[in-house]
Amino acid sequence: MHGTNESPDAFANLVCLASATGRPVTVAVEYTSDDQAAINAFLASDGSPSAQAALLKLSLFKSDFQDGRGSVAFMRLFDRLRVLKQAGRIDGVIASDVGHATPEGQDRNAAMAQTWTKISAPDDAIILAYVGNLHAMRKPIAFGDRTIVPAGAMMPVKRTVTINVDGNGGKAWNCQDDECRPHDNGYTRQVAPGIKYSVAADRQWDAIYELGAPTTAALPANSASAPTALSD
Repeated sequence: MHGTNESPDAFANLVCLASATGRPVTVAVEYTSDDQAAINAFLASDGSPSAQAALLKLSLFKSDFQDGRGSVAFMRLFDRLRVLKQAGRIDGVIASDVGHATPEGQDRNAAMAQTWTKISAPDDAIILAYVGNLHAMRKPIAFGDRTIVPAGAMMPVKRTVTINVDGNGGKAWNCQDDECRPHDNGYTRQVAPGIKYSVAADRQWDAIYELGAPTTAALPANSASAPTALSD
């Protein structure tokens, strides 16, 4: 779920682990392809307040509908990716959601899956895509009379692993019928941290990244009362 502090941090952890293998690493994020130039500029920047301010002009940070992708946690993630990129530990960050260049009428999930499979990378590269958990599902999902085929269901099973990040309850910032604000995120439970894999034929994801703790709501970066705290 977008809108937590912990999920972007967990993804950053996976990126760090991948980069430690010595294999080429490319990251994809659920931002419109129209944002690519601004993301590239931030990755090449010094991460200063002016560089942050430029990134905060992206539509996901300015939108009245804050679904979590414009949070302080995503700003923190971008800064960690900036440090990794400048250290030569990742090759780049691809904005993989639909944009103006997407062919008219193309399904959003199909467009994302196509973007991931077309990323130029060596055969031994690791590509990590960070998206909402519905997009990463292995099976189609029905919403009333509509069926969505997630991007994860279109990816080759033998070459990809889809992972859902889950916490022991807690909060997440998202928009529901009663407004955009912190909401309950799952249910309270006691599960130890770690990554648990599944081989069940009807699995929604190939693995669960258990945080082992409740999630906390990540405030929208443009509405935070203090400057975004970034670190490497």
